[in-house]
Amino acid sequence: MARDYVAFKGTKQGLVLWLDPQAEFSEILDQLREKLSSTKDFWQGVTVTIKQSQRKCRPEEKKRLEEIMGEFGMALREETEEMVNKDREQGAESGKVDRDSALIVRRTLRSGQSVHHPGSVVVLGDVNPGAEVVAGGDIIVLGALRGVAHAGALGEEAAVVVAFRLQPTQLRIAHFISRAPDDANLPEPQGPEIAQVRNNLITIQSYST
Repeated sequence: MARDYVAFKGTKQGLVLWLDPQAEFSEILDQLREKLSSTKDFWQGVTVTIKQSQRKCRPEEKKRLEEIMGEFGMALREETEEMVNKDREQGAESGKVDRDSALIVRRTLRSGQSVHHPGSVVVLGDVNPGAEVVAGGDIIVLGALRGVAHAGALGEEAAVVVAFRLQPTQLRIAHFISRAPDDANLPEPQGPEIAQVRNNLITIQSYST
């Protein structure tokens, strides 16, 4: 697997951009554009803080980052001393998503509707065909998931998708892609189902605590 030179982290202060301090800046720019392009609808209106404490960017480098992010409707701000102190207190790890920042959607998502959130998403209803949920963390659907779901959209391979009925038109976790079987005569599950990445494949099985 290619090395990550760029990582996004969800924190209580918002999204943070981490840059590999050892990587060539051209490699960082290439990977940043690739990551943003793969989930371009996710980023519109999002503000990201750059971790200057880990890699000091020169003014011209910061300008290039701002230009690329601007193409996706994003804004870039610099890390403050207060953010650094809070980050240390929380003991946050680079590239991990703060799953406490969950968005609760109290309705069924119908065709044409979409939800994008940098943390986890909980849907109190169904996700119908033609609807889409994209989350930086986990996706939990207290109903049937029959639309598109992309968990771990910021690259978090440990993210999971849980639903009472998992029959998505497309299912993604990080960069892994799967879909439901074509057999519509499969027996109804006896309880919630969970999708997760195991051995570089998305597996679906019964969920048990």
